[in-house]
Amino acid sequence: MALAQIASLLMAGLLSQATGGTSTTTAPTNAQSSDGVTTGTTPAQSTSGTDVNGAGNSQILREMEALRKQNAALAEDMEAMRKQNKSLEGSVADLQVQQNGKWLSEERAKEVRNVVEDVLKDADARASLTHAVPTAGFGDRGFFIASPDGNFRLNLSGQLQIRYAANFLSSRDYSILNANPGAGVNRNSAPAPSANSYNKNTNGFEIRRMKLDFFGHVIDPSWQYRLILIYNQNQNASAVPAGNNAAGANGSSNAGMEEAMVIKDMGDGFKISVGQFKSPFLREEIVSSRRQLAVERSLVDQMFSTKFTQGVMGTWTGDHVMFEAMYNDGGSNANTGATAAFNSESVGSPQNLNNGAGFTEWAITAHAGWLAYGHWNDFNDLSSFPGEGEGLMFNAWLNMQRGGQGASSAIQGANNIPLNGNSDAQFLTWSADATWHFGGANLFSYFVMNTAYNIPATTTNNISSINSYGAVVQGGYFITNTVELFGRWEWMSTQNKGVNDIGNVGPTDTPTVANVFNAGKTSAYTAGFNWFIHGRQIKLTTDIGFTTAPLWFNNGIYGAGIAGTNYRIEPDGGGGQIVVRSQLQLLF
Repeated sequence: MALAQIASLLMAGLLSQATGGTSTTTAPTNAQSSDGVTTGTTPAQSTSGTDVNGAGNSQILREMEALRKQNAALAEDMEAMRKQNKSLEGSVADLQVQQNGKWLSEERAKEVRNVVEDVLKDADARASLTHAVPTAGFGDRGFFIASPDGNFRLNLSGQLQIRYAANFLSSRDYSILNANPGAGVNRNSAPAPSANSYNKNTNGFEIRRMKLDFFGHVIDPSWQYRLILIYNQNQNASAVPAGNNAAGANGSSNAGMEEAMVIKDMGDGFKISVGQFKSPFLREEIVSSRRQLAVERSLVDQMFSTKFTQGVMGTWTGDHVMFEAMYNDGGSNANTGATAAFNSESVGSPQNLNNGAGFTEWAITAHAGWLAYGHWNDFNDLSSFPGEGEGLMFNAWLNMQRGGQGASSAIQGANNIPLNGNSDAQFLTWSADATWHFGGANLFSYFVMNTAYNIPATTTNNISSINSYGAVVQGGYFITNTVELFGRWEWMSTQNKGVNDIGNVGPTDTPTVANVFNAGKTSAYTAGFNWFIHGRQIKLTTDIGFTTAPLWFNNGIYGAGIAGTNYRIEPDGGGGQIVVRSQLQLLF
């Protein structure tokens, strides 16, 4: 377009030059010879004498310069448009890549969904074909069998405690017992042992505990159950002290039911338990025998603990607070029938009602716990292992029951002193404790008290109430990751204002009953170590303990026997005893 403009301007300039524009010019003339031949031409000139060609050229140059500038501007515009076009081409390419990538992602996601759906359909088909085949294995709580959907589960664990123990009575005990064989021995109406029949020192091996623990859930994980079968130790209840194999006692034992319960988890920390289990009283008793600090629980625990019973319990557990309340058959009244004690067959021999399985009219047990810091699971043990959580916990416990034996005063002892918590009286027992775990060390202590009141009066004795007390302080410290040293002090006392049943009777007299409600007071000291050979599963515990005064009772307030502690009952005026124990525990 610019070249056409230039050509047009040149033509215009030439035409202007030829016509002279607005100036007057003289037409050119030809010079001729005489013979008529043209010899030349003379250039035309303006009448003013100015050069027309010079002015026209200047005008053309100016216009050409203007056209050059215009052409340069057009070139710059075209370059800008080219760059813009290039940028647009890049944006279009990016958009196309993104769209292609999105398309690929959608396609890939669709393919993955199809594959997952196919796998799930195949798994459902296989599960429906093999629905009767459960899963099985070994976990942190023992062996288990479970359904594929997890709604049914059976766990099996076990506990085995093999113990060696030696007991050494004081010389004073030895002299009194052999001089008066009936003194302080719980033989009821059986003949007294013969003179010099007591051994000062005894020792031997025993299977202290053998348990099989079945637990799990059915229908769904909220319906839980537990069943514990236990080997019952023969603790030499024979009338003569000649061993379990004497006088027809063949040393046999039997298996019994320790726990049988159903638990419904209601959610939000609420649970309801029904069946046979330990009533919520005394922390030392509630902690499993597999997780104790010493070889055996304290004598104070045996004196006051309510052990196993039957009933229904509600539990609520929060982050820092726990409450439990149970309505039950009374302390240690496990494995009993609902109405057996009131059968007509029992009339005339009511003394048999209290032979290890008595009855109460009613019993209520409650517990409140406060976790100052830490986690509840950190307090399943009385030991605190290195590297495990620290914590501080406080508890309060209460047991109230009314005995329902319905027996005469003679059955309650010669002086109408209750035999245990099933006798015709009311019993209020309470306790408070504190446990401190340091992650490698532990400290545990508690105080417990029982008041027996509303005791029937007789012509020989009118006791308004009998108070009994107990206290325990114990602690442990890990000197290595697997060895723990421990110590324990315990004290127990019964302040009986009446006449004691226990006495130093002669061999021809009727033996009296070694009753926990007789007046008595003693302290016991224990020290030893735990060697955790393979974590909690294999543990060796060895300790030595001694009492500073005679141990006056054979069974606790709620029927727990001291035989499992390897201590022996002593006569009034005795001098104490020493017990050495070593126990290997295996858990599976």
